[in-house]
Amino acid sequence: MNGAKVGFFSEIEKIMHGFGDVPNPLRMSVELMENLIKKELKEIIREAETVAEFRMSSKIDIEEIVFLLRRNKFKLRRIYKCLETKALGSKIEKDASEEIISQRNSKNERNLIHFVKALEELDTFGDLVDFCKEEGEPDLARVDRLLRLEKVSRDLDSARYEAFAKARTVRFSCAKQKFAQWALSGSELSSNITELAWLALDFLAFEAIGQIVDTSFLLRKTDHTTDSIQQRMPSLTSNPGFPSVYFGNAGLTCAGLLGKPLTPDEVSEAYRRLTTRIRVCLSGHQELLPKCLLI
Repeated sequence: MNGAKVGFFSEIEKIMHGFGDVPNPLRMSVELMENLIKKELKEIIREAETVAEFRMSSKIDIEEIVFLLRRNKFKLRRIYKCLETKALGSKIEKDASEEIISQRNSKNERNLIHFVKALEELDTFGDLVDFCKEEGEPDLARVDRLLRLEKVSRDLDSARYEAFAKARTVRFSCAKQKFAQWALSGSELSSNITELAWLALDFLAFEAIGQIVDTSFLLRKTDHTTDSIQQRMPSLTSNPGFPSVYFGNAGLTCAGLLGKPLTPDEVSEAYRRLTTRIRVCLSGHQELLPKCLLI
């Protein structure tokens, strides 16, 4: 990069908008988000290095990522669905050269097969593989997010909806080498990371931004709710038979809840809550411990 600073300010700005923030998020909020995601990427890579050493492997592959995510089956399912979509998408893609299609198919299919094998090595009984392939237990956090974004899109005109839709397609993987350089800059972490592992890290970084934005809006909603009973209600109530029906708080219109940009304080507080876990000691004392957001 000829000494130039590598960053993803523009991409993160669009990703935040794609998750429901205003079209032009506050610069300080985007810069804070960029620093937090970079910090979390370094943490998960550091932990993946430890796992690779334990496995006597000279590189970080998808097995290390799967092992770190072993307690978060919903994130594993999301990665599986992402890889499955890529494999299916390349199959139906029309191209003049059948050879190019065949090569692309084999690569995407190999990634999916490799990921499933990593799951099978970790899960002796096959429950985790079945969970990823099936849609039995709903991913409530994802359902909550999709319903919120659908609610946001209702009030947009055609021009703003087009910009919103484009923002939802932005990913770090659009610049793979830049993403790797950015994630590893300023550290002595191993750069021997496979392409499939980078693909998973890209997805986890994208999801982490979504988690922070989701939690920020949830905190804002709680702050605006004065009813103590309503504060303890779930963030949404949906009718399973009609998933497009949304019963939100009557006093919180889309403009009132999402009309102003997320502030650095809201982003910082959401991150603090997402990266803190409570451990109860035998004495009954509660201890706050840090945790990696991407895991």
